[in-house]
Amino acid sequence: MFAKRWAWAALAAACLTGPAAADTIHWKSVSGWDISFYPGAEGCQAFAVFEQDTAFFIGFDSTENQLSLDLTLLDQRWSSLEQDKNYEVSVQFGNESPWTVTMTGLAVDGYPGLHILIDADSDKAALFVEEFQRKTFMEWTYQGNLLGRFTLRGSRKAFDEVIRCQRSYNEAKASQSDPFSTKKNDPFAD
Repeated sequence: MFAKRWAWAALAAACLTGPAAADTIHWKSVSGWDISFYPGAEGCQAFAVFEQDTAFFIGFDSTENQLSLDLTLLDQRWSSLEQDKNYEVSVQFGNESPWTVTMTGLAVDGYPGLHILIDADSDKAALFVEEFQRKTFMEWTYQGNLLGRFTLRGSRKAFDEVIRCQRSYNEAKASQSDPFSTKKNDPFAD
């Protein structure tokens, strides 16, 4: 299982970061979740592999000059998923009301998956993370078909660590400045 987990992580890193996959930086492992920084997403994410080798990522993406909550599911059994096609998927945390999210199909090296970015400053993202951290399982469905029912054991600690990782990145990025500038802004800009 450990070897499979790292193989999925390497594949997903390629999926989430493209050429920067080799630069993925492992931050910490917490309660069965691996937290890493993905340069291609400019964000930290928690990763876990569940039953039947479904891989799940939750974390941040800041590549669009906006911090987004990044959710990705990968499963090699979903071979009929079409890249760039939208899919209405439901996710339910414990006994909470189900969410309906529009996820985009993706495929990397023959591994299909689903992906969505949600504005991290939105109430939707805050509630999603709160339910993710508070409940003990999540269940994903598509058109009434079960995609998976996955444990959320350790999800609170894992996402807290994702936040610490992202804050560390944001602080490091903010401290970088133009050494030729006497102002915070670029003096060559119009």
